[in-house]
Amino acid sequence: MRPAGSTDHRIRLALMAGALVSFTLIGGWPGLVVVMSFVVMLTLHELGHFLVARWAGMQVTEFFLGFGPRLWSVQRGECTYGVKAIPAGAYVRITGMTSLDEVDPAIEHRTYRAQSYPRRLAVALAGSATHFGVALLLLFVLYGMVGTPDPNRWMVGEVVPGTAAEAVDLEVGDRILSVAGVEVDDFGEFGVVVRSLPGETVEVVIDRDGTRTERVTIIGERLSPDGTTHGFFGVGRARPLVTVGPVAAVGEAVGRFGDLTMMSIDGLTSFFTPDGLSRFFSGALPDRAASDGASSDGVSTGVAADPESGSVRSPAAESSTVPSDADDERLLSIYGAARLGGAMLADGWGTYLWFLVLVNVFIGVFNLTPLLPLDGGHVAIATYERLRSFGGRRHRADAAKLVPVTWAVVSLLVLVGMVALYRDIVDFPDLG
Repeated sequence: MRPAGSTDHRIRLALMAGALVSFTLIGGWPGLVVVMSFVVMLTLHELGHFLVARWAGMQVTEFFLGFGPRLWSVQRGECTYGVKAIPAGAYVRITGMTSLDEVDPAIEHRTYRAQSYPRRLAVALAGSATHFGVALLLLFVLYGMVGTPDPNRWMVGEVVPGTAAEAVDLEVGDRILSVAGVEVDDFGEFGVVVRSLPGETVEVVIDRDGTRTERVTIIGERLSPDGTTHGFFGVGRARPLVTVGPVAAVGEAVGRFGDLTMMSIDGLTSFFTPDGLSRFFSGALPDRAASDGASSDGVSTGVAADPESGSVRSPAAESSTVPSDADDERLLSIYGAARLGGAMLADGWGTYLWFLVLVNVFIGVFNLTPLLPLDGGHVAIATYERLRSFGGRRHRADAAKLVPVTWAVVSLLVLVGMVALYRDIVDFPDLG
């Protein structure tokens, strides 16, 4: 007779395998790639805590991939390693994280709370540091190996059917050198020239794989909201990718990392205010969602007219870029982030790497918010205890007093997550 535990184990494995297969069938392989990327990313976060805690001499009793029912585990020394049924990240259990934890006096010296301020700080910061390290590494790869869009050159990234661009048989990858005798090295200059020639027959000089050709076409016409007629050619812009040397790649990566970090801080600061939260929650109301339409919160949808260039734009036409014009009040759920990641992956691996950079920077910054249960809360407590300790006498914060605040933070985060999930299901922007 087979033991009941063995049967339960097989059932859990079957359920997890079925969940992965179902997700692949629903979201396709891009969805699976995004989910697995998130799992790896969150696992590395916990691995950072684990390694630094072990280095600091703290007792670590568990390190598990996933949550829920246990599928497999093994004991190695005092730590249990294993896998659980829900692949939603990982967790590490460090003994004595707060004053509320009951610990055997024999191992009190190995608890987190008993360590020096620098060691506790290192453990608390390790998770976010891992995200920042991953982001910097990906940025280095993007600048030094994959390439980033050349700001000084542009090429055709999309051709709109039934337009002047199609009439001259333009293809993705072609370069438009001049229109009506005017050089258009800059895409903005191209837009100015095209808008000034509605209905005119012009000569267009095209470069395709190093071969120059001259073609004649009629610039289309398009009415603006005020009734003015503008020229419309019908191309979307893309920029060729260029790489830089290792030293320059490091400098570019550090500079862009700093910019993205400040953007994340500004976004979180503006979101978690009474006004920001009010706009976010009101966005879930039916009348607001209906008025916003499919392109709510300012996210570009499909192929849209670009009044600045007299052409068109779409997320797919901007190589290695991630749409960044979303409204600050819109916070995506895990489901929404997975959908966005899938769209970025469909646009190419370079675009997807940028997506992973943005996610890692944001999560790293968010985890440093100085409130429990986030890592920044442990940093704040450790710093408070250090400032309150004098003359060799160690001050220890009463964690019981922080429980109501912790529950309030958790409740707010859960509420925000549920509303974000609702909005992503019923009113998710069309990413084209």
